[in-house]
Amino acid sequence: MSVIQLASNAVIAKLYNAPREAKLLVSEALSYHVEGAEHTAAFKSGNWNGRSSFFDFAQGTFPAGFVYFVHERLTQAGFTVQLVRKPIPPALGPENPKVDDFGFDPKYDYQMETVRRLVRYGRMIAQVATGGGKSRIAKLAFARIRRPTLFLTTRGVLMYQMKESIEATTNLQVGVIGDGEFSPRKGFTVAMVQTIAARLQMPDIEREYAELKKRERDRIYEAEKKGLAYEPASLERLRDEAKAIVERKLRERQKMIKILEYFEFVIGEEAHEAGGNSYYEILRHCKNAHYRLALTATPFMRADAESNMRLMACFGQIGIRISEKMLIDRGILATPYFKYIRTPKPAKLYRTTPWQRAYQVGIVENIERNKAIVIEAARAVSHGLPVMILVQHKKHGNLLKKLIAERTRATVEFIYGEHEQKDRKAALKRLASGKTQILIGSTI
Repeated sequence: MSVIQLASNAVIAKLYNAPREAKLLVSEALSYHVEGAEHTAAFKSGNWNGRSSFFDFAQGTFPAGFVYFVHERLTQAGFTVQLVRKPIPPALGPENPKVDDFGFDPKYDYQMETVRRLVRYGRMIAQVATGGGKSRIAKLAFARIRRPTLFLTTRGVLMYQMKESIEATTNLQVGVIGDGEFSPRKGFTVAMVQTIAARLQMPDIEREYAELKKRERDRIYEAEKKGLAYEPASLERLRDEAKAIVERKLRERQKMIKILEYFEFVIGEEAHEAGGNSYYEILRHCKNAHYRLALTATPFMRADAESNMRLMACFGQIGIRISEKMLIDRGILATPYFKYIRTPKPAKLYRTTPWQRAYQVGIVENIERNKAIVIEAARAVSHGLPVMILVQHKKHGNLLKKLIAERTRATVEFIYGEHEQKDRKAALKRLASGKTQILIGSTI
C-alpha cells in the first residue's frame, strides 16, 4: 500500500497518493446533515441524501483544522499517512511571560499549559469554564508567541476589555476594527466578527441598484407629502451610482483581505460562535495565521452539525479541557448554591398568553416575584454580602431599583447596555468596594 501524504498550510489541507477508498472515508468523516435539507426538491425526489461534506473529493482538499482528525481516521483504517508541513514559525516571546502582577500560582498552572500546547500544536480549542481566566490565557499566549495578532469576538464589550487590558500591560497601541472604528495595527488588533464579515461580503450591483431605487422612491414620497418640488434621479444615474458603490466595496474587500493575511496569530474569544458563516469566512482569509487559539467554555454546542464542524475547521481539535469542577476543587471558583422561591401565578397570566406578554406579566410586572427579589437582596446585604441582580429588560431593572430604594436602606445602582464601558466598570468597582450594596445589571 502506497503512503498517503497529507500536506497542509494555515488554511487548507490536501491528500496526495490517496486511493479512492481513503477519499471516501475522509468524505464521510467530514460530512454533516444540511439543516433544512428535507424541504428541498432534490431530497424529496430521492436525488440527494441531505448530506454535504467539508472534503472536496475532486481536489482532495479540506480545511486544515481537520488535519489531525483525518490523520487519525485514516490511520485507524489501516492506511499509512505522512504529515507534510513546513515548521510552524517559532514563538518569539519568553517561555514564561509576565502579563500582570498576579505572578505564578500553582492553582492556575493550566493557563501556561494551554499556551505551551498551543506553541506545540499551532492551533487548538481551549475549553475553559467561565471563571477560568480566558482573557489572561489570551494575554499569555500573545506575550509568548509575540507575532502580529488578531483578537476576534462578536461582542463590543469583550473587544474593548481586551484592548484596555493589552494596552495596560504592554507599550502597544492596540488597533480596533468594529463599533464604527477601522484602525488596524501591526502588533495587536481587536475586532468584531460582524464588521470584518460585512467588509468581506461580495457586493452585488443589482442589490445596490435596487436599494438606490428604493431610497429614491422614499425621497419622492417625502417630497410629495411636504408639497416640495423634487427632480428624481434618472435610472441611468442610479445605475452609475450603484456601479461606483460596488467598485468602492470591492476595494474595501481587497484591503480587508490583505489585512487578514498579515496576522500570524488569531484568538477567537467565545469561539463557539465560529459556527456561523461569517467567522468561518474570516478565518479562511487568515492565510498566515499558523497560530490559532479558540477560547470557549462550550465548544460543539450549536444546534446543527455543520456549525459545530466549522469550529474545528477554523481552530482544530480540543487541546485542553478545564472544567468548572476542577476550578471549584482548586478554590478558583466558589461552590454555587441555588435557592428556588415559588411565587403565586399572576391573575392575568394564562397558558395561551403569547410569550412576550407572558414575560411582561409573569416577570417584569410580577409584584410578588419582585418583592421576593427585594427581600432576598436585603437579606444578603444584612449579612454584608454584595448583591447582583440580573435582568433582561430595562423596564424591569428600573422597577426593581425603585422598589429597593423604597423598601430598604441599601445603596442600589442599575447599569445596562446603553451605559459607556467606563461607567459599567466604575459601577462594578463601587460594588466591589462596598459603596454600592446592590447592583442591578442587564444581561447584555
